[in-house]
Amino acid sequence: MLKAANLRKEYGSNVAVEDVEFEIESGSFATIVGPSGCGKSTLLRMLAGHLSPTAGRIELDGIDITDSPPQRRPTSLVFQSWSLFPHMTVAENIEFPIEARDLEPNGQVERLLEQVRLDPEEYADKPVSDLSGGQKQRVALARSLAYEPDILLLDEPLASLDYVLQKKLQRELTELNAELNTTFVYVTHSLESALIMSDQLFVIDDGSVIQRGSPDEIYQEPVDTFVAEFMGDANVFPIDVVERTDDAVRLDHHALEGTREFPYGPADRPDPEYLVVRHDDTVVTPALETEIGIPVTIANVLNKGNTALVEAKGTRDDEEYVSEISLDRVSEIGLTDGDEAYLQWDPEKTHVLPGGGS
Repeated sequence: MLKAANLRKEYGSNVAVEDVEFEIESGSFATIVGPSGCGKSTLLRMLAGHLSPTAGRIELDGIDITDSPPQRRPTSLVFQSWSLFPHMTVAENIEFPIEARDLEPNGQVERLLEQVRLDPEEYADKPVSDLSGGQKQRVALARSLAYEPDILLLDEPLASLDYVLQKKLQRELTELNAELNTTFVYVTHSLESALIMSDQLFVIDDGSVIQRGSPDEIYQEPVDTFVAEFMGDANVFPIDVVERTDDAVRLDHHALEGTREFPYGPADRPDPEYLVVRHDDTVVTPALETEIGIPVTIANVLNKGNTALVEAKGTRDDEEYVSEISLDRVSEIGLTDGDEAYLQWDPEKTHVLPGGGS
């Protein structure tokens, strides 16, 4: 439905978005995720028509809309700052885009408030200034939906809300996406939001799309160390490449107790530089119980609710690692600061990756 082709945005010598290409399917919940300053909001504003690209084009259902102004596009943008009219009531804010098109509200306000889980009788006549942050965000969403967009663009709309409210609105947004069958394009720096809400995921860094796919695909098969670390807490081990074939690589690292072969392809993929394993794919025990492990000294055991983060130091000065295991397992093993142990993991949980990041 929505396609970006070689999309680029320059500010003088600064390249904010660099030759981005992607396709977003109709009715999907697509998320553009990346660190602060990576270009994701600039990209969203070009899709909305609020910024003109330096080069490239934007297509909607095969029609070039690159030069179409925002009001001529079937899109609506929800801002992080809400951008509500403070002197108006909730109903007046929602009616504004309807009346701007010379239409009569005709029950639209009530229907839209119900869609964003606000009781029309309680909220329609309230001044916007009397609302909480979460209520303002719901009204901003209802006002954007009043434009009846084919594509709803959301620029980190939950970032300023508390954690519990963020979780609630994440669920409601995914339900609304399914209910309306409207294409959602969501921008965030939150890994959790991206994984929970998305059908399609685009990881962006330094203005470029690094990887695209389903959340599960990207989490399970990151293309490089930037994506692996961004998509989840991970331990990173620098490695030496001993031998490489078309579909495998033999590596040397002291955690491997000699060299070891791992699948690695295709043939034109850059040489690997790191061995990566996620915190929650490791265990820490006094004795080595798996094929891959490294001796460590326990530095800290931090309670994280149902799990604990076990911080450990390796045998070399610059080696610091983390394992996330259940509190029951910590109690069972009896790990305490200063204990000698092994950080270890299943070989199948190992990611062998090239370097990445800006």
